[in-house]
Amino acid sequence: MKRLALIALGGVLLAPTLAHAQRISPMQAGNFARICTRAAGATVCDAYITGVADAVALSKINDRNEGDASAPAGFCVPTSENGAAMRVKVLAWLKAHSEAMSKPVGESVFKALHDSYPCSGAK
Repeated sequence: MKRLALIALGGVLLAPTLAHAQRISPMQAGNFARICTRAAGATVCDAYITGVADAVALSKINDRNEGDASAPAGFCVPTSENGAAMRVKVLAWLKAHSEAMSKPVGESVFKALHDSYPCSGAK
């Protein structure tokens, strides 16, 4: 019984450390771009890109709710922008940044959205 209690305690003590580990998709941006350029892949591509955009927007809301209103947003997509329009910009960015094609898809899509939708309103 003591052994089980020690194992449980060890799990509790390690939990905060493990909570910081984040899953990153192993898919490369080049594979994602190939999917996105096919008509059959447009829907799943749009869903992935809007999911990244939603996650960043929700992260900013969470930061504000946790008392850090000054935390920067990764990018600012206008509410009028749809998935197809974001896909066009992401694919154009990927085409212009061939070095990103071997990087994880999430990293590259984030950078594409960051460059395409700056919060300053400059682009």
